[in-house]
Amino acid sequence: MSLGEQPYSLRSVELKVGLSLSGFRENFFQCVSNSKWAHGAALAVANSIDDSTLSDELRRLGASYDVSVDSYGLSSEFLASLPSASEIREMTDSDFDSAIAPRIAVQRVSSGKDRPTIDWEHIRDMRSLSPEFRQLFEWVAFCLAQRRPYPFTDFDQIQKIEKKIG
Repeated sequence: MSLGEQPYSLRSVELKVGLSLSGFRENFFQCVSNSKWAHGAALAVANSIDDSTLSDELRRLGASYDVSVDSYGLSSEFLASLPSASEIREMTDSDFDSAIAPRIAVQRVSSGKDRPTIDWEHIRDMRSLSPEFRQLFEWVAFCLAQRRPYPFTDFDQIQKIEKKIG
């Protein structure tokens, strides 16, 4: 911070279960549009990207628009069999490592490039429209004020306690 550099990097991640040749452009450009505020953009695809034409097109678009594209190689059947998100969050590291992690096979389709700055005007607009977005930047501001990173869950608990106290 004392050198004038930002002590953080913000990435926007668009998550899709799968992509097809017929609709991947819409999904890709939705990711581009939704990430203009951030340092970097990522398109995360839960399923495998097995079609070489689709992979080539995503690689080309990713390079042109500086978007990273990753596939996690999870089958639709496996995704359907997963416990709920809250149950996954409650898993111990060893439970996650034995039940889910071995099934993840990350394939980097495109390596994106981060922008040197973020779009503060766009962020101001988003903060007025989205409570979640506003809370994200309250968390960032809190961490900067405390001069150390806090897990979001800890920040959320601190906010709840402060609201109770008044």
